[in-house]
Amino acid sequence: MNKLRSNIKLIFIVFTLLFISLVVYLTHFITVERERLIQSSYNRRLWEQEAKVMRGTIYDSKGRPLAETGYEGGIKKRIYSGGKAFGPLIGYSDPVLGRAGLESVFNGELLGVSEQDPVTLLRQKILGVSERGSDVYLTIDLDLQRTAYDLFQGRKGALAAIEPQTGRILALVSSPGYDPSNVKENWDNLSEDENKPLINRATQGLYPPGSVFKIITLAAALSYNPEIETEKFYTPGYIKIDGSIIRDGQHLWPGEYDLTTAFRFSSNTVFIQIGQSVEREKMISMVEAFGFNRATKSDIPIAKSTFPKPPIIGGNVEMAESFIGQGRLLCTPIQMAQVAAVIANNGNTVTPYIAREIVSPLGTVKDTLPKVSQSQVISPEVADKIKALMIDVVRNGTGKAAAIKGVEVAGKTGSAENPHGQAHAWFVGFAPAEDPKIAVAVVVENAGSGGAVAGPIAREVILKYLSGMV
Repeated sequence: MNKLRSNIKLIFIVFTLLFISLVVYLTHFITVERERLIQSSYNRRLWEQEAKVMRGTIYDSKGRPLAETGYEGGIKKRIYSGGKAFGPLIGYSDPVLGRAGLESVFNGELLGVSEQDPVTLLRQKILGVSERGSDVYLTIDLDLQRTAYDLFQGRKGALAAIEPQTGRILALVSSPGYDPSNVKENWDNLSEDENKPLINRATQGLYPPGSVFKIITLAAALSYNPEIETEKFYTPGYIKIDGSIIRDGQHLWPGEYDLTTAFRFSSNTVFIQIGQSVEREKMISMVEAFGFNRATKSDIPIAKSTFPKPPIIGGNVEMAESFIGQGRLLCTPIQMAQVAAVIANNGNTVTPYIAREIVSPLGTVKDTLPKVSQSQVISPEVADKIKALMIDVVRNGTGKAAAIKGVEVAGKTGSAENPHGQAHAWFVGFAPAEDPKIAVAVVVENAGSGGAVAGPIAREVILKYLSGMV
């Protein structure tokens, strides 16, 4: 009898655990996986919905359509107005090819399935608006995006520009791009193109940042070792670490450097010394506070920027390379725009976002502002010191090509070595320095000098934005 009771008890416990597991799984499915599954291209319900509804329109910040649904010869068709400048960003929606870009990200809203609660459905039926999805209004201006794209002149690279205080994305360029209007006809060429126009380099491209990363190395040093501000650093033009030699650029001379001069002319050997003055774990903590090694909680997918964690024994060379933005360190252009924004925003980081508002057929406006609040990365005092050094770079150093008459620009250049040819050209910065309105990051692949190539692109985008304040 006792054995029977024990067996019954055991069975009861097993079934209870199975029930709890089922509840946990269903809860996870509903709360975590629901949106991903709804948006999946394999969800037949969405393609059935696509046939029944008028897909919503994607507008720029001024209400100009970038993607809308119309009719051609009596056949419903998606019409794209942005051209190649918007291809990698807007993407496409096609029954054969599937969906990409913002057409995929906001697919549920554009089809109206994200708002399908019973009350909303009833209201739509009564008002006769059930055959239309919601419209998405972006933060991006059509003219600014096209200007930025044209500045690349077909060269491979990317640009990301954000508003430092809010995270509002102002421009997001990937070059070369493609025209979504004829993506189906050109699919074979586009998918096989070695320049990879289908990839959004601004959010998914991972690059070694080179010397623009020295902003973070400097932030860690000034935060954890403030006396470094007044130190002098001697370099013979190279530094030897565990038998490996890392050299300065040919434009630098051996001798003594202070912090201003080392940053102005971007001395690798001095910045390795500066990085070595900070405890390893504190350096990693600072880098991660800037957004590396974690997913960015944005309304668009952004690849994770990574900072390696070399072994304590035998990892000195790799760590030294990381201090100057080389080695296994990789980041996206939008991540580096966020780094510039931290300095511009008194040491605070913000979440980048691209959807200004989503408007249902009933006129209901969905709140799209990021749910992540600002967080303090460095003190305002440290941010001000770095800002002053970035101003000096544009006034007197490697960033002169980014200078704008009548506007104080703060910036940092970089030339990132890579195994695939000439160095990548970088520039990150913001303006006006005294009251920042725009933070920008530019990378041009295999273009050499960041100051000479990326700097002028940043300058023209900043000038375009400030002149129109779009």
